[in-house]
Formats: sequence, structure tokens, C-alpha cells
Amino acid sequence: RNFQSYYGLDPFGDDDISGFSVNKNVVVTATAISEEISGESVPTGTGIKVSTDYGSNWNAFPQPVDQQSDTIIQYGNNNIRCLPVVVRQQNLSYDVAITKNPNSANNYIIWITSFAGGLRKSTDYGNTWLRVVLPPDNLDSIYPGGTYNFTLDPRLNLNHRAFTVLGVDDSVIYVGTANGINKSTDYGISWRKFNYQNSGGNNNGNGVSGNFVVDLYAMPYGNQKIIWAATRRAEDNNEKNGLSYTANGFNWNYTLKDVTTNGISSKDSIVYGLTSDGLYRAKYLTFDWSSPPLIFDEQTKDKVTTKLFYSGAAINDTVYFGSADGLLRTIETGLPWVSKWKIFRAISPINANSDIKTYAAPNPFSPDDEVVRIFYRTNKFSAKVTINVFDFAMNPVRTVIQNATRTGMEELYTQWDGKDDKGSRIANGVYFYRIKIDNETESWGKILVLQ
Repeated sequence: RNFQSYYGLDPFGDDDISGFSVNKNVVVTATAISEEISGESVPTGTGIKVSTDYGSNWNAFPQPVDQQSDTIIQYGNNNIRCLPVVVRQQNLSYDVAITKNPNSANNYIIWITSFAGGLRKSTDYGNTWLRVVLPPDNLDSIYPGGTYNFTLDPRLNLNHRAFTVLGVDDSVIYVGTANGINKSTDYGISWRKFNYQNSGGNNNGNGVSGNFVVDLYAMPYGNQKIIWAATRRAEDNNEKNGLSYTANGFNWNYTLKDVTTNGISSKDSIVYGLTSDGLYRAKYLTFDWSSPPLIFDEQTKDKVTTKLFYSGAAINDTVYFGSADGLLRTIETGLPWVSKWKIFRAISPINANSDIKTYAAPNPFSPDDEVVRIFYRTNKFSAKVTINVFDFAMNPVRTVIQNATRTGMEELYTQWDGKDDKGSRIANGVYFYRIKIDNETESWGKILVLQ
């Protein structure tokens, strides 16, 4: 019910969280911003934050970059040429993993995947970082005893553009790139790559569906761990979007074909597909995929209006999902989508003693892509609420709710889709809204519609 936010606090400030991982007492986050460069928004890494006491105290480190002289990496007896990544732009850590250090039982290795910055690891809790060599596009595997002549360069090799990392049983590491799924069984020294081309990929669910890997997940299943990957089509038109999986670490199959996948979570034998086309649920191996017809919070009368889902987790029978429209909670009963939903949102508190009694967010808002939510407080345990929208000339536009019962002393909210009472999309401009509580108290606010 209660969440603690680090937003605005040192060392996070107002940066975005691009990656996150927890292993016992060690918590690691990666942060990023969008910079405006030559009229374009460029993703930029702002660093790695590390806590060794469950998030109570943090050490902050800048985004790892190379020196201009870092042009050679020793790999076995090979001197591997490499492109020094000397800027933070396009060098942000999309994912983090934490594994035990084989040389120090009480310490950990932190792994980050940073797109152009590639795969890196730290054995001293973020103070220093080492680049990790992955196979180039034209090789399916590398090991220190081999002889190689390639360049570690994200401009030349899609497999050196790293997006996601997963630690399994400490010694086994999986890394997802723009050229497939890389697996190491010796703490990240030797690597074997699996992708559409070398895994028997076809149109019937065999092999890895696509080479662009955006998430990896280990699903506990009996005494096994099923490795899942959110895989999308990269450069080969025969590749597919979907969820790829393996039970033995070598043979791959895929399911949820032609859906743009973002991530995976699970509860016992139930697997959830987190996609740009909605939330999906199926039983493992049966793969009877289904989506909830409506995600509706009966208490707040709120509903989810997005199809963008990114993350999920299970605590006992309770499952959580992260979407572009809030954090969601429900109960997994073994039957698809039968339990009630709770929707959590970030809400700015309204001071009962302030002159500001209401606000709307997002504001401005774009009706084609989102809804606007009108926030208010009744200061009563139960009240009848009416919300009306007017145009700039104070002509009535929409009755959003009328004499609707709302309960609770805390902040409440009601959403408006930007349509009038006839169901037509309204024009751009400034609109006013009025909130009446028990036909006694009136509060006014303003919304800018900008499509």
C-alpha cells in the first residue's frame, strides 16, 4: 500500500531510472536523461548508483566511459582492437545484474548493458569498470584459447550493442544484444551466441524469434529455470517478434508470435507477456495466451487506458505489472483474469489548507495518445461528485461524472478522454473544469488540450 520514492533525493535527482537490480542487501540502479542535441532527443547515461544496505545509503558513480587511448583489450592471447566509447550519449545502462564474485565469496560483481557502451562489469561495487568481450556478428562463440581478429565496436557489430543482462546461479550469465542471446557458463569469460540464424529459427515456433533482445528473465519451474527472452525482429525480414525460451540453455523455441514484446514475468507455471500490444497470460507449454478484457479499479473507478506494459513481479499469489499508465496489482488464482485490480499512481498531495483544491495531469494533454486525470479531495468519507468541462467561452462541453459516489479522505481522481457529450474529439485549446462536491463546494481548474 505504501511506497517510498527516491525521486528528487540525492543522488537520484530527477533523472530517469533506466536499469535496476537487487541481490540480497545489494541494490544497483542506472540513471539516464534525454539531452537535446541538434534538435533531437538523445538518450544519455548519468551514472550508476550502488547501495549495500538495502537502499538506505547510496554511492553514486559517473556513467562508465573509456579513455581515447583504450583501443586494445587483452582476451586470452589476443589483442582485441576496440572503439573507445568516450561520451555518455547513446551510452546508458538499460539493464543491471548482480552475481557473486567467484574470487571473493562475500562480494559481488555488477554487470551493466549500456547500448553503445556495451557489456561491462565491476568487481568493486562501481568504483571501476571493465569492458567484457562478446562475439562479433560473424562468430557464434569465443573462448580465451581461440585466435581472433575482430574489433569490439558497436558501429560494426550489432552483438556489441548490449541491452539486457541476466545472472543465473552466479556463474551463468546471459546477455541480450541487437544480434542475439549470449550465454556464458564461466562467469563471463567464454560466450556462445544464439540467434534466429543459428538456432533453427523458422515460422513455426522453432529457434529464437528475432535477434533484437530487449529483456531476459529466469522463470522458476519445478527444479528448473526456464530462460525467457523478449525478442524482436532486427535486420532479417524472416525474423519475428515474440517471446523466446529454453529449458536446457541450448535449444530455443518461441511463442506469442508477431507481438512486440518488452518483458516477461511469471507465477509458478503461469507466464506473463509484457508487450506494446497489451498484457498477456498463458500456462507454460500450453501457451493459451489471453489478455484481460478491462483493467478497472472498483474502489477508485479508475481504468487503465494503455497497451504498453514493461515489467512484472510476483509475491506469493499477488502479481504486479508496470505499465505506461500506472502500477497494477491483482491475484493469480490459476484462472485467467478473474481477480479484482488495484491501480497505483504517483499523485501530488493536495493540501486541504491550500487555495489549490484540484489539478489535472498530464497538462497539456494529447487526447489521441492519453487521457487526462482530474485530481481532487472531498475531505469526506463519502460524497457525491459532479465534474463538468467548459470551453473558453464557458459553453458546456462534457459532463464527466454526475452525482457519482466517491469515498475516501485522500486524493481522488477522475479521467477525461478529451471528448464532448456527443463522443466527438474536441479541438485544441484551453478548457475549464468545475468540481461540485455534494452540491456545496465548487473548485475550478484548467486543462490545455494540445494534439
